[in-house]
Amino acid sequence: QIEGFKWLKSLGELGFGGILADEMGLGKTIQAIAFLLSQENKKSIIISPTSLIYNWKAELEKFAPSLKVGIVHGEKSERHKLIHNLQDYDVILTTYGTLRIDIQQYEDIIFDCCIIDEAQNIKNYLTQNTKVIKEVKAKGRFALTGTPMENNLTELWSIFDFIMPDYLYTKEIFESKFTMGRVGD
Repeated sequence: QIEGFKWLKSLGELGFGGILADEMGLGKTIQAIAFLLSQENKKSIIISPTSLIYNWKAELEKFAPSLKVGIVHGEKSERHKLIHNLQDYDVILTTYGTLRIDIQQYEDIIFDCCIIDEAQNIKNYLTQNTKVIKEVKAKGRFALTGTPMENNLTELWSIFDFIMPDYLYTKEIFESKFTMGRVGD
């Protein structure tokens, strides 16, 4: 867990994004929370599957009680009210589905940090979730996953296209350089 925290911290200080991939249950959430605690006076958004949003809230309350956390989920008017009062929060939590519905509310917002949990949700570059996630503006972007990224290199490209846009070229250039004619892709 210390190594994972140092990894996130180093990447953040260098202005890079990154993937924290580890087996399920080994503490990716706590590593991300430690990273957020180390970022003083920063605004962050965490996007997770609906099934994990309240787990994130509980973990933040337990391990980072000094952070003001808001949940953007549920009734539309409450979600929009919270988004427009971001100055009251250090971290906001939302879900992939809720973000998809509310993406226009985030047009003029630049977060210091955006963390996506269960990053395999954006492995397919064609899905609405993936397209919407990539519209979130953030200075630092991190992806957490406990699911192996082994199906094909284009799935890895899609996640990298979120964390470091254009780092691995466009999808077409990436595929022509790294995947065309390769066994298993």
